[in-house]
Amino acid sequence: MLEFKRVRPIIVLFMLLAASCSVGGNTASTPTAETLNVESSVAQSNPPPVATIPVNAQGVPIVARINGIEISQAELDQALARSQQELFASDPAALQASVLDTLIEQELIIQEAAKSQIVVTDEQVEAEFQALKSQAGSDEIWQQWLAENQYTEAEFRASLRPSLLTGMLRDQVTQNMPEQVLQVHARHILVDTEAQAKEILTRLQNGEDFVTLAATLSKDVTTRDQGGDLGWFADGELLEPALSQVAFTLEPMQIAGPVATRLGYHVIQTLERAEMPVAAEKRPMLAQITFEKWLQGLAYNAIIERYL
Repeated sequence: MLEFKRVRPIIVLFMLLAASCSVGGNTASTPTAETLNVESSVAQSNPPPVATIPVNAQGVPIVARINGIEISQAELDQALARSQQELFASDPAALQASVLDTLIEQELIIQEAAKSQIVVTDEQVEAEFQALKSQAGSDEIWQQWLAENQYTEAEFRASLRPSLLTGMLRDQVTQNMPEQVLQVHARHILVDTEAQAKEILTRLQNGEDFVTLAATLSKDVTTRDQGGDLGWFADGELLEPALSQVAFTLEPMQIAGPVATRLGYHVIQTLERAEMPVAAEKRPMLAQITFEKWLQGLAYNAIIERYL
């Protein structure tokens, strides 16, 4: 049940063919992609709540400003139309907020890339475009995908530029990632209520065995047979950030809880701490986590005005 972090894509290309190149049964390798499709009927039946938003000097409604650069309502509407709306079928306001977050992040990246003099050439865009188009298998399938996702070829080409910028900026930010990072080895017990977690803490303090309690009481079916063992993980690697944060504050053999997450309440024990090499298969994920933390710092220091 407890999983390791699935990295959220940073820019709006999570709505594109690079993200959802199911047209030819293949998956594109563009850096920030996920597989997403359009379900416009969901938006029609569950429209986001109407809000009063300002207009700029040209009379254009705007939904956000990032260091003075505007995001228009039209840009948000277009991004919403290309998003995976079925994930938010019961909460269109959450979809709107999520897509706006993505557009804001995209603008931050574009601004920072300009400061860093990172440039994507027309040739690079065209190469990426042709690589993705070739995955469709035929021009008919390709045109069908563009139509379903509300793109012209020119619009799709333009949408690739911020994705490529993101990949180049991320490479620059993460190029000096250390070969070794602090990691912890921890175990946990997951239960439904805070009271249950407190009871487990009391039983542990009274000398009962962690492994036995995990095996008999934990809801986490993926770890309870191993005594709740989460293995070794780096900061940010767990899907539940709160649990990871607590694990990294503990000294070896210390126990803490209850830790509330969306899964329930955890009792966690850190077993070991050490600087360890990052396994090759984990490096891309940890690089993305590093980049996202860097981006959070960028957002913290930016002037961001949201009107929705």
